[in-house]
Amino acid sequence: MWNQKVLKAVIFDLDDTLLTSQIDFSEMKIKMIEYLERRLPLPVELNKNRLTYEIIQYAVESLNELDLSDCIPKVVRELDGIMSETEMKYVFNAQLIDGATQTLGRIKSVGMRIGILTRSCRKYADEVLKTTGLSTFVDVVAARDDCENPKPDPSQVYWLMDKMGVESDQVLMIGDHPTDLVCARNAGIAFVGVLTGAWSPGQLNQLGPTVVSSVKELPRLLNL
Repeated sequence: MWNQKVLKAVIFDLDDTLLTSQIDFSEMKIKMIEYLERRLPLPVELNKNRLTYEIIQYAVESLNELDLSDCIPKVVRELDGIMSETEMKYVFNAQLIDGATQTLGRIKSVGMRIGILTRSCRKYADEVLKTTGLSTFVDVVAARDDCENPKPDPSQVYWLMDKMGVESDQVLMIGDHPTDLVCARNAGIAFVGVLTGAWSPGQLNQLGPTVVSSVKELPRLLNL
């Protein structure tokens, strides 16, 4: 649990936490898998039920096992290109989640800093924040391009904390997916889950002990 008296910053996941992106992740993952199947003799069949970072991890592990480690940078770069192309295809379809603007405005009004942590590319993050008007409230963005190991690796969180000048006990992370919770735990920071992603109330245990229906409830939860 966070200490309300020392809280100085809030880190938000982007898609399905602050906005509904409309990105077709099934389309993205199918294209990634088709690329890998053309490119590599994969020992195990991939399917779109895997998360994007799991597909990339599997590709890297397979290349190492096949003694093709020299190919890893190119393959990872081309998979990243597939993800970025799909993200940008849907960038203007994004819609704000109810209460997102008001919540960020309230957090800023009490002097706290706001960071965005996303596995989307920098170009998508910057554009979608601008078009939805959220960029007005955001101090720092950590996108997929900004870190060699995006979430659930804690590197992005550390990068954001450094940019915002806060310590682990001074920051709270908000997200809609178990990956966000794992990332927060890996970084040693407090976490609040929201139910605006593809998770039912029956899956609350996957979002940690503190869960609210949406970011609209955060000001009340944080006594702002």
